[in-house]
Amino acid sequence: MAWGGSLNKDGSDHLRNLREADKVLKFLEELKQDVSKEEEEAISTTINIIVNHYNKKSDDDFEA
Repeated sequence: MAWGGSLNKDGSDHLRNLREADKVLKFLEELKQDVSKEEEEAISTTINIIVNHYNKKSDDDFEA
C-alpha cells in the first residue's frame, strides 16, 4: 500500500465498500441534474443516508 501499511480483510472490505459508495454517490449527483425537483429531493435524501452511514461507521471504527 502507498502509505506503507497493510490491511486485514475487514479493512480491505471497508475500503472496497467506500470506493463503491463513492461511485454510487457520483452517479446520484449527476442524476439529480436530470430529474424533477421532487425526485431530486429523494435522491438527496438517499445521498445523505449513504454519507451518514459511512460517517457513523468510520466514527464507530475509530472509537473501537
